[in-house]
Amino acid sequence: MPRPLPRLPLSAVFPPAPGPGTPGDPGVIAPGGPFRRVSAERAVVLGGPAAILLQVAHPLVAEGVAVHSDYAAGPARRLLGTLQAALTVTFGDTDQARAAAREVGRAHAPVRGTTRSAVPGTPAGTPYRANDPDLALWVHATLVWTARRVAERYAGVRLTPAEREGHWQESKPFARLFAVPDQVLPGTVAEFDDYVARTLRGLVVTDAARAVARDVLTQRTSPPLPGVAALARSITADVLPARIAGAYGLPLSPGRRAAAGLTRGLLRAARPVLPRGVAQWPHAEVARRRVQALQPRASTRQG
Repeated sequence: MPRPLPRLPLSAVFPPAPGPGTPGDPGVIAPGGPFRRVSAERAVVLGGPAAILLQVAHPLVAEGVAVHSDYAAGPARRLLGTLQAALTVTFGDTDQARAAAREVGRAHAPVRGTTRSAVPGTPAGTPYRANDPDLALWVHATLVWTARRVAERYAGVRLTPAEREGHWQESKPFARLFAVPDQVLPGTVAEFDDYVARTLRGLVVTDAARAVARDVLTQRTSPPLPGVAALARSITADVLPARIAGAYGLPLSPGRRAAAGLTRGLLRAARPVLPRGVAQWPHAEVARRRVQALQPRASTRQG
């Protein structure tokens, strides 16, 4: 009989903010711009499963995860570890961001090999490695695309065309820290969207990818929260492109459409009245205070 998978305490869903860092150090991501604005929203975490499923729908990523990853041993912990690293890179100071990226890089360094079986477009024996620039670009693209989509749909973040451009441009330092070189990064947001669309057309959902999906979309909090897994599947089906969702066995059925729509409506209605400390990750407030630490105070005018 298989051993039960570990459960995750609810407190782990709220990762602690990093230390205050070096006063005045903005970090690697431009402060005050659309990338941090989008990433600050707690609601963006709703897109985590969709991002993972998009990543492993690339056969080479799926093979690396199947052979080298510990998702099956503790998918929730793995997802939250990824979340904490992304938040630290986005909102930490320069040293904190680089340290978080190095830790992820060390974990990914052994991930290399060749595919064990053929899938459409990828013959058996195709080599892969986690720090391959093209694979690293796809992983980065799933995070950027999903965060933007969830922020707009579920948090009510409205990005103008110029802000969408800024969101993509400001994501590039993040990408560089994770082995994505400039020569493979799309130049503009239009080129980025075209790259995502092209890659989506070539994705193949394998049995290995479906196994990851089952692990990621299984509710394992302690204490258990009834209905959370079903809601996660509904939101994931809503966020994913229809073809990919269907390939994972997650079609946007009327029930899922209704659940996602209700969640969307409730979150968008609540967002304007939520305190910033509730709606946003604490990492964002730490970053704001750090950047402002060395800024001169405005002088008080005498009447």
